[in-house]
Amino acid sequence: MATEEKRVDAAAPPAPRAAPVEPASALYRARRWLHVLPFLPAGSTFLSALTLLALLHGTALVLFTRGFLLTRKALPNVNDCSPVAASGNLDASCSLPPTHDKLVFLVVDALRADFVLPVAEPAAANEFYANHIPLAGRLTDAQPTQSFLAHFIADAPTTTLQRIKGMTTGSLPTFIDAGSNFAGEQADEDNWLWQAKRAGKRIALAGDETWLNVFPRGGKSSVWAEGLVYPYDSFDVEDLDTVDRGVREHLLELLDEPRQREWDIVVAHGLGLDHAGHRFGAEHRETTRKLRETEQLLRDVVERLGDNTLLVVVGDHGMTDRGDHGGDSRDEVDAALWVYSKTPLIDAAWFEHALDSPSHPAASLRASASASVDLADRFELAWPEKGLAGSTRSVSQIDLVPTLSLLLGLPIPFGNLGLPIPELFYRTSELPVAPAPASPSSAAGEPAQRPKRSFFGLGSSSSQPERRDHEVLSPLQTYLQATLLASSELSHYLLTYTALPSGKDLLPSMPELSFILEVAKSAYKGAHAPGHSRDDMERRALDKFVAFERKARDKARHVWARFDPVLMGAGLAVFLGSLLVAARLAGAAKRGPSSRFLVGRAVEGSLAALVVGAGLAAAGGLAGRPTVLGALFVAAVGAEFGVVFAPSASSVPAAFGLKQYLSLRQFAPVLPLVAHAAVFGSNSLTVFEDSVVLYLLTTLLVVSLVRAFAAPEARLRNRLVAYSVVGLVCVRLMSVSTICREEQVPRCHPTFYLAPGSTASKVVLGLSVAAALVVPTVLRSSLAVSKSNEGVAPLFLGVGVRALLLGGSAYWALDHAVAAGSYGATGTELAGVAKTGFARAVLVAGTLAATLVWRLSPLCIRVQREQVQNSTGQAARTQIKVIGFANALGSSYLLFFGAAFSLLVLVSPPPAQLVLVLHLVVLVCLLEIWDSERDVAHLTSSLASTASLEAFLQGDDLGDGAGGFPPAPPHTGPTFVQLSTLALLAHLSFFATGHQAALSSIQWSSAFIGFPTVTYPFSPLLVTLNTLSGFVLTALALPLFVLWNVPPPLKDQGALFAPRHLLRAGAGYLAYFAGLALASAACAAHLRRHLFVWKVFAPRFMLAGVALVATDVAVVGCAMAWGATGVLSKVKASLGTRVAE
Repeated sequence: MATEEKRVDAAAPPAPRAAPVEPASALYRARRWLHVLPFLPAGSTFLSALTLLALLHGTALVLFTRGFLLTRKALPNVNDCSPVAASGNLDASCSLPPTHDKLVFLVVDALRADFVLPVAEPAAANEFYANHIPLAGRLTDAQPTQSFLAHFIADAPTTTLQRIKGMTTGSLPTFIDAGSNFAGEQADEDNWLWQAKRAGKRIALAGDETWLNVFPRGGKSSVWAEGLVYPYDSFDVEDLDTVDRGVREHLLELLDEPRQREWDIVVAHGLGLDHAGHRFGAEHRETTRKLRETEQLLRDVVERLGDNTLLVVVGDHGMTDRGDHGGDSRDEVDAALWVYSKTPLIDAAWFEHALDSPSHPAASLRASASASVDLADRFELAWPEKGLAGSTRSVSQIDLVPTLSLLLGLPIPFGNLGLPIPELFYRTSELPVAPAPASPSSAAGEPAQRPKRSFFGLGSSSSQPERRDHEVLSPLQTYLQATLLASSELSHYLLTYTALPSGKDLLPSMPELSFILEVAKSAYKGAHAPGHSRDDMERRALDKFVAFERKARDKARHVWARFDPVLMGAGLAVFLGSLLVAARLAGAAKRGPSSRFLVGRAVEGSLAALVVGAGLAAAGGLAGRPTVLGALFVAAVGAEFGVVFAPSASSVPAAFGLKQYLSLRQFAPVLPLVAHAAVFGSNSLTVFEDSVVLYLLTTLLVVSLVRAFAAPEARLRNRLVAYSVVGLVCVRLMSVSTICREEQVPRCHPTFYLAPGSTASKVVLGLSVAAALVVPTVLRSSLAVSKSNEGVAPLFLGVGVRALLLGGSAYWALDHAVAAGSYGATGTELAGVAKTGFARAVLVAGTLAATLVWRLSPLCIRVQREQVQNSTGQAARTQIKVIGFANALGSSYLLFFGAAFSLLVLVSPPPAQLVLVLHLVVLVCLLEIWDSERDVAHLTSSLASTASLEAFLQGDDLGDGAGGFPPAPPHTGPTFVQLSTLALLAHLSFFATGHQAALSSIQWSSAFIGFPTVTYPFSPLLVTLNTLSGFVLTALALPLFVLWNVPPPLKDQGALFAPRHLLRAGAGYLAYFAGLALASAACAAHLRRHLFVWKVFAPRFMLAGVALVATDVAVVGCAMAWGATGVLSKVKASLGTRVAE
């Protein structure tokens, strides 16, 4: 059957040169050329087939993510109203009179709420971070009208760049903005810094350079004042003090009397606390030191603060106890806010009643906010777990935007979704009347004044009441006026946003929002009409305006991600087609050399589909779809149809051959994949996926253990039982290491970090050093079983790989020493330089060992000459033995695998190193288990014949074809069940190395291994390898399970069929990850309005997509294109082996 297919695919004889080329024959020859692909060398088409699968996966991911993770359309509109006219009067429909002329905006990165809020109970106070910044709480108690202290709730993702944008624009972030923290994005929406620049204010900056990514310096559009910008590197987490020293130096200098005339706003952003958290965790003395330094800085700032200067201290986000942030857990979103002024900010009447009293001015606001399930909408919060048993005021982070704007007398930025903070506007104020519009008969040459801006619309002022000249507003009226301005701006934004095609997602919510707004406007107008209680009507109007803002914000949060069902469906279709292509390629590889033909059919189908698609596009049949995405979809579907419906040598058409998989016997191998994929339909099972993976993997290993007892020979039986037990023990030990995501508590107990901080304990560090010494011995022992620990293997593994692993251990030992800080300043600095040197040496040497050195090294064989004696005892002839020949392919690849393993160990902290070592041991066990199972299968089938049974009973040699035993069948690579076992092992390793399907589990500190600062492209690559080390390690091991204990045929012994077996293994392994990606994408799409879509389902889809891409790259680009191809090249050059398709 395979021979027939190969004969059909052969190149057609060339047409005579003299004959004219007809169009039909030219098309036929082009198709024949595509089917043969003569430019691909023999033995390399398996790489082309696997590359085709990887391209299909990439296309499916692009299509689905563009339909699922779309961002909100950012509007470039700017609130261009002018608060102060040329006459000096204030436009009451634009802003409020400023309370202060200057602003000090101090951002303390990762300033969690419980770092600042007073913890009253000594027993509940954490000694590392509680009550180390007492100034804010003490001044709030002593001067309540001048100080405001509260929880400051951030919106996820809690990364610095997105929080800067949220605190300046008042808009909500999108889910996928988290990835932009490594590559800053400029602010493209209106913000209070732009408004301050428009008002002529001079803005200074000291600290985190991320602000310059959001608001670039230079040019007319820059918000920064020349000569007042002092940026510092934001990603050097090893340096806890440089940025903070710079912030302190420049901030205090600018606050000195001689320089106060140079600026109006100072933005200062310290990073030491955040870096201490990343480096050591929250419960560490370095964190305590940075908190105390922050306290001293606040004391010095308050001492120098002028009466006309407002101080605002904020945390952009919080941190987990191990110092991470990025997700939406309480630790990450609950930051601190402190507003202080040396002049009164809040009317004393605010404090006449307790917050929980019905007589309090904010009683109704508190009651309505208490019913909200959204943390950002709550009026008060308690945090008993952190010692904050009593309720404390809480505000949303975006509420700071309208608050600062109005306190400075600036217009509220267009697109702001925040609400003014009630306390800061509960004061008496004066509103001068706005200037009258200029008459048409104005004198020539005089600039016409702008008409007064109306509320709640682009030209309607029917809802604005008449105001008296120079009206004095009560505290309640001032807060109502501030809320009115915010609601007016939000109304303008909603009208503009929903008028655009991209804003149709909010249209269904507009009737409800309009009704609430009309009720509020009616109450507001009624407050100025005779016959009504003005105070009651103003309170009612205030409640309705606040309800309108909160409802609008809630609706925006729910529809922020605009889904495109067409693109999502296209992505799912391509994913499904890629599974059919993988099945067809694996089946073709098993039957014969038809992968070249199928790849050609894919190219032909893709080109044909593109031609058809271009015709439809020209006819207007694809209007409304992005051209590039449409072309990707058409090309991918065409390629999939070309492969799936390609003619086969089988008598059953290929398209209908899939029915064989519907039988239970054929369906059984995919049961592990189906069980794993079904997890994504439940948020609870997805949250506890690590336990599900452990259960499935253990089940498969237990099945191997049970089957081991059925082996017909004691040697094989003992071997199988021993390796199965070792594998099960290692898997169980791997599962002991874990971190817990927020939803797993209290059913999960973290063990990955033995202490709450991220510094590995001395015990784990010592074990990692011991593992570095033992791993090369384990690898050499696995080679010794097949007598292939020969040639270059002892030197490469015993010296080279061991040196690389010890170098990685030296890096982490020095890192531990630096964290301990027990060597003084000079010693710590030297240790920091040394650890960077070790890391760079391992990175360079490991890369060279896995590439150039390994590629130039010979096979792991040794040629031995022996003299064969005749019956008289004299030398009759010379016999040549090749030691290690039986595993020449696998042993050579194992050297490459060992070098790559050393690089993955370097980028992993010591607890993760131990997990990777256990992972490696399990891989070695699986190699031997499945090799022994092949021997058992061969022995069992051989004993079915009488002659073989007699030979076995007589003790003849087994498996060599002598004594009646037939030769062992050729090894065709792992089965799909075995590939599923490897995939489950990769997932278990991901969870055991300290990761979860949550942004907060990313170990960002790995970006600085070998690099003191963020260095592109190495820092993102290091984080990627750290996060996906388990997936990469298993993917690199995949060719071992095809090449292990497979002797290469000599020049005159036929061809080596390893390429087709590599294709079968690669296609099956990639199909497992593609199946998971398809399942997670389908569940995320189906549950896109689920409560946990952005907390559970979307992150799991992102993990599936990233794992699929990493596996594609590792399998195709590294394991196959470099490792397996390198081994095949060596056997061709050394032994003259002929490699077949």
